[in-house]
Amino acid sequence: MKPGWNTTFFLLPVIGLVAAILGYMDFKSGGSLCPSGIDVLDCSRVYVIPQARILGVHLSEAAPAYFLALSISAILNLAYRRRESLIAYLALSIVGLSIVPYLVYLELMVARALCLYCTVMHVAIVGCSIHSTILWTRS
Repeated sequence: MKPGWNTTFFLLPVIGLVAAILGYMDFKSGGSLCPSGIDVLDCSRVYVIPQARILGVHLSEAAPAYFLALSISAILNLAYRRRESLIAYLALSIVGLSIVPYLVYLELMVARALCLYCTVMHVAIVGCSIHSTILWTRS
């Protein structure tokens, strides 16, 4: 793996993890941390839709665990260069990528607002998916 790829491989899930933690803290504070002033940017409107819970767990509570697992798989792959850790990273990325369109739909069509933290997480997931697919095809 090229040096720049190492940084990207690790940085994308960490950016997602930071956004997930900030989103969780914002959710717990009732949306008071999310930047305001732009009408369409309103995290609290996204947090309160019923679809934001799956099996009783709010997505803001699940996102840090997802990005932590993704970050751990990146660290393991960078440390040990094992195919299994790349498979885990690729699988987690694809699972995340498969639900991003639905989450964006919920934001735009149901909540009629965008969550800054969610958007950063979506971009991180897409980046991880593209990056891991390229690495997989080259391995």
